[in-house]
Amino acid sequence: MRHINTILILLLIGSSACFRTNKPDQSKESRPATVNSTHDTVKKDSLKNEYYLMGILYHQISGEYKALCYQAYNLGKLMLDKDLADKSIDQHRAVVLDIDETVLDNSPYQAQMVLGNFNYPVKWDEWCKKASAEAIPGALDFLNYAKMNGVSIFYVTNRKDQYKQVTIENLMKLGFPFADEAHVLTRSSTDNSKEGRRSLILQKHHISLLFGDNLADFNAMFDDKSNPERIAAADRLKEDFGKRFIVLPNSMYGDWETALYDKNMPDSVKQMMRLKALKGF
Repeated sequence: MRHINTILILLLIGSSACFRTNKPDQSKESRPATVNSTHDTVKKDSLKNEYYLMGILYHQISGEYKALCYQAYNLGKLMLDKDLADKSIDQHRAVVLDIDETVLDNSPYQAQMVLGNFNYPVKWDEWCKKASAEAIPGALDFLNYAKMNGVSIFYVTNRKDQYKQVTIENLMKLGFPFADEAHVLTRSSTDNSKEGRRSLILQKHHISLLFGDNLADFNAMFDDKSNPERIAAADRLKEDFGKRFIVLPNSMYGDWETALYDKNMPDSVKQMMRLKALKGF
């Protein structure tokens, strides 16, 4: 009996030690998990940009993203052929395109924002000056086709004027036509709307098609509007989408997000507003 009692006591001591061992190790819990990247280390417990993650992954690894880009530019070719067949147009034709996420892929910068745990415009200058963004699938083939058919090409971007030369360099590296001073229209620090630059093109050209990933790439009706206003404007212009307006997919960022909240709000408030905007069943 004495032996049995001794065994029971030892078992209880062992169980107690086991329970103590299985409690969360506070020192380990406070140690940040890390993900290695080219330049930065992510601290898991302070990761503010994690909400970007799925959108960036969709952009970088999904076949669906590529298919949507090819679809957009294939549709653009069909619509351009239709426009070229219209003999009533007597002005020189042009195609107008946004650059970021329409012609050039900036997903490595977006990914680095998550890996490095920083927000735009941190490192944007570094990224632009690398001039290493890859072409959006389908863009180069379409634009070479447009050029072959005598159509001029204008790149209307909200990259600032200071990035004009490096942007032209990036486009030239990839072989994009019309990658020059006259056809790459960047923005001044005070000119967020693209309407003025589109109007300048219209003075001498018939714009056959506009391409973009953001509704403001198509019409001033979408400039600085709330999301309900943007949706209403999209409804009013529904006949233009797929005909004159060709939309490229961008799951990573856009005016739809900046219309949701003030960019200067604390991250905790932004997260709350993102959750509040969801519609469940």
